[in-house]
Formats: sequence, structure tokens, C-alpha cells
Amino acid sequence: MLAAPIRFALPVLFLLLSHLAALAQPVTHARLDRSVDRYVVARDLTYVETSTQTSTLLTARGLRTGERAARSFYPDKQSLEVVEAWVDQPDGTRLHVPPTSIFTRPSQASQNAPGFTGSLTTTVLFPQLREGSRTHITWRRTQKVPPLMGFNVSNQALIEWATTEDTTEIELPADLPFAWRTRDGLLGGRFQVEDTTEAGNRRIRATIRDLPPREAERNSVSSSDFQPLFLGTTQPNLEALGALYHRQSADRTAPTPEIEALAARIVGEKTGRDAARAIYEWITTNIRYVAVYLDPDDGWVPHPAAQVLRNGYGDCKDHVALMQALLAARGISSHAAIIDWGSRTTDLPLPMPGQFNHAIIWLPDWDHYANPTDHYAGFDALDRRLSGKTVVLATPEGRVARTPASRPDQNRYHLETRLAIDADGTIDATARIHLTPNTEIGLRGAIAGAASLRELAERILSGTAEGGVGTLESGNPRDLSRPLNLSAAWQARRAVTFQQDTAYLRIPAGIDINPPTRLRGKLAPAGTRETPMLADVGEHIWETTITLGPGLAAARLPEDVAVQTSAGTYTATYRRQGSTLAIRRHLVVAQDVIQPQDYQALETLLAAPLADARAALVLRRGDGE
Repeated sequence: MLAAPIRFALPVLFLLLSHLAALAQPVTHARLDRSVDRYVVARDLTYVETSTQTSTLLTARGLRTGERAARSFYPDKQSLEVVEAWVDQPDGTRLHVPPTSIFTRPSQASQNAPGFTGSLTTTVLFPQLREGSRTHITWRRTQKVPPLMGFNVSNQALIEWATTEDTTEIELPADLPFAWRTRDGLLGGRFQVEDTTEAGNRRIRATIRDLPPREAERNSVSSSDFQPLFLGTTQPNLEALGALYHRQSADRTAPTPEIEALAARIVGEKTGRDAARAIYEWITTNIRYVAVYLDPDDGWVPHPAAQVLRNGYGDCKDHVALMQALLAARGISSHAAIIDWGSRTTDLPLPMPGQFNHAIIWLPDWDHYANPTDHYAGFDALDRRLSGKTVVLATPEGRVARTPASRPDQNRYHLETRLAIDADGTIDATARIHLTPNTEIGLRGAIAGAASLRELAERILSGTAEGGVGTLESGNPRDLSRPLNLSAAWQARRAVTFQQDTAYLRIPAGIDINPPTRLRGKLAPAGTRETPMLADVGEHIWETTITLGPGLAAARLPEDVAVQTSAGTYTATYRRQGSTLAIRRHLVVAQDVIQPQDYQALETLLAAPLADARAALVLRRGDGE
């Protein structure tokens, strides 16, 4: 018996839909009531920053994100103090933060990389917080020595907090070269700027007001690509940053006798590009990466190459410095290249050193970029988050360039599976995975981090409809001199269920490290996007050959598929020859970044392999089809 349909009167239905629409809006977990960052800049670019922030914490999540305030500083260059801090409770009670709730400790970067940075972090824990509590804090940071990168200031509107008022104030000598820019938010919001000069002093005040919170979208580009921005700098251009880095590192990359001897042993009879490759592979194998990103406040100064060699570890700058020294010992030219290694895809409107967080190496003889700090990236690989990016080359005069854009054929994943199905429904299969250097990067890391190859294989199989047991075979993921050859074997007993001698099954996925189902994570739940997304340009090929055992026949194959949009293409073909079935699925994602207005093209493209992965193959037991 069917249940009676639920019916709503129109007013009730309208109220229900309105309530659901309200639930779809982002929840305001915390609100920035007022923030003022005030900088008083001296002629030599030393400055005093006074920062006051008042916030209201409205939900349990808001309490977690706002229960503490923290700032880092470099004691050899800066001082930091907490001027005042308190909590106003919903009933009006004010609780001052006691000295016992203020801690200064080595920063996380200092703990992770002792000897590489001496930064400290002061943390303030607000007492007795509850929903509706209002926190208040004022910091004073003093830049005691002229900053190497000049005076730089940036204010990016918060995305997940509501903002009532956020202000940046700058006071500096009127004749001091200083430029500022704003960029409106893609979703609305802009900084209003006042710039006045009086009695030889220039005063700049940039304010943004009344911004609602927004939930961050999955797979989004960096929020700096679309949030409202106010930026200011004394840097004249990006070339000046490159020249500055070159001056800071030139004496650190000179080859010592020890480095010259090591370079000769590494290279042997190799010359040119082969010699450079050998040096790169030696560094990625033998020098441990201590992850300290570039910080303009700390300067861009690598350790001397000889010290990096003695330590056996270093940060990105140090890896590059040692590689430069080894290359120079063999007469190969190279330069450090400053870049963003992340999800930033849009250049800032001013030459801000803070938009870069990583150093790689550039070989001008071949116009080639390499990332020696990534121990799973081969010499010919370039991570997609490093591709198509603005890069500052640390030459004597400084240069600005772009790394090569990602292409699908450089990011190829190709799975070849051969499987046999017998009349009992048992599957026996083998597979080979072919990768380009770029796609090897992530898989090398996954294999190196797995408990065992069998554990990794069976973890993959456990997420499939057919299940089973099996294993992977792989070369050494740390050996970048050889391609990462991957093969697999697996078995799933009675994985095909027959009912009245007929079975409906999807094409078995087996040990597929990059199955079509992973594409579902790139689909927007609401079917639209507000911000640009990272689509990850690439090529995915799944080829499956199925051999049917005696007494089995294919009664029906899935239909072929051909989809083409501005985001790429997807094709699938299903062919039968006797007892053998040949399936080929081919996805090409042609764009790295998808703008919101182009999202439907990507959704249409990715929906095709997802739907095709659910397509049914019909098998029949017996003498005929």
C-alpha cells in the first residue's frame, strides 16, 4: 500500500521553502566588530605597528576559532608586546586576561627547523569564553632594524567571519616612495581609501565595512585571488626582489673544494643536462627538506652551501643554494627562482614579496625549472601548483618570467587492466599503471608512506564493489633516476552475482589508484560556484580487457560515450570480439582553473565518467547470449 502524498497549503509551503533557503545561508560563527592596524613608519623603514581587534564569538565553532590570539615575531629584528586584552561577557562583565594566560614560545617554524629561524610566537588565551563573548586585544610590534624587503602591508578581508569594520592606517614621510593598491572582491566588498599629505607627513587610511561571512568552497583557489585586498609597499617592482635575492645569496652558492670534489663524483662522465639531472637527483636523495617557507620578515638568505652539505638538511633556499654550488662546480649556470607553491593563481596588483613562499631552481641553458626540495618530483617534473606561475628569477638585475603551463599530456595517468571472469563469478586480474613524471609525484609519496604495498592494494580494493585481495609491485619511490613502474595483481572470489543465470555489473575497478569516482569531490553540491576552482589539468586513461570464461557471454554492453565541453573531453568505447571485451575510457581536463561562470562546462564533463562508471555490463551463463 502506497503512503498518501504529503500536501502543504501554499502559505505553509512558502514558509518551509523560506526556512530551507535561510538554512542554506552561511552561519555567522564569529564577527570581527572592529580591527585597526596602525603603522608609523620612519624614513629608514623601521616602524611601530599597533593592532587592535575586537571580535564577537557567536557559536561553538566561533569559540574554537577565536579562543586565542597569536602573533609571531623575530626577536633579533622585532619586539612584540600585548598592550591590553580582555573578554566582555554577554552580561556585561569584563574579564582582563591575566599574565599567566600570555605565553611566548619558539614558533612552530622554529620548533620544526631549529637553527633555521629564531621566530617566537606570543599566544593569548582568552578566559571563560561562552557563546556571545566579546574578545579584545591590542598588540604593539616594533621593527627595530630596517626590513630587508622594505616596508610592506597587506589587508585581506576575512572570508568565514562577518566583518563590521576593518581598517589599515599608515603614517610615513611624504617623500618616501610608497605605493598602494586595492582590489575589489569577486563576491563584493571594497576598501575605501583616504590618502592625504600635511606638514611633510602622508597619511593613508583604508577601510572595509559590513562584509557577510561566506563558507569556503571545496577545491577553491587561494582566497587572495578573490577576496577584497588593500596592499602597500616600498618595493619598486618584482625585478628588484630578484636582484635583492641574488645579492643576499651570491656568496652562499660558491663551490668549495669539498663541493667541487662531490660534484665530480656525482656527475662522472656526464655533461650538460645529464650532469644537471644527476646533481638534482643526488640532492633530492641525500638532503633532507626542513619545511621553512620564505618569510619577508626574516629575509631571503640561504645558509652557505658548504654548511647545507655538512648538515644534510635545509629549507627550500638551502636546497637551491647547494644545487647551484654543485652545478657551478661543473660549469653549469643556474639561478634561484622565487615562486608561490600553492593555490594562488592571480598575481597581486603590487610587487609584494609576501605573494611568494618557495624557491626552486632555473637552468637558463635549457630554460628549465626544477624543485629540488620535493623528494618525489623527478628532474623533468613540475608540480601543477608550480606550473603557469609568475616567477622572480634571482639574477644580478632580477627578471620576471612564468613557469610553463600544465598540459594534459604532462599529467597523464594510464591504467591497463586485464581480468578474467569465470562462471562462478570469480575475478582474477592484473594491471599496469603508466605515469608521466608529473603524475608520479603524488604516487611516489603515497607508496613511500604506505605501511606496505599489500596494505595499500587491499585498502584500495576494500573501497570497490567487488572487493578482493591483492598486491602492488613498485620500483623504489625515492629513486628518481628511474620511472615509477607500477603493477598489480588481485582476485575477488564470487564477486559477480548471478540471478537466474544473469548478472549486472559495473566494469570492475580493481586496484585503481585514480578511479573516476574520485572526480565526485570536484563537483559543487549546489551545482554552482561562487569562486574560481582548481580543476587540475590532466589526462586519465582507463583500459580494461575482460576475458569471459567458458559458459559465459556478454548479453549487453554499455553504450559508447562522447562528451566535449570547453573544460575538456570524455570518451568511452565498448567492443566485443568473441569472449573478449575491450573497454577504453579517456578523460582530458584541459583547464587548471575554472571560473564560476564556466563551472557548468566542468560539471558536464566530470558527470560523464561518473555516470559511465555506473553503467552496467550484462553477463549471462549458458550456451547463448
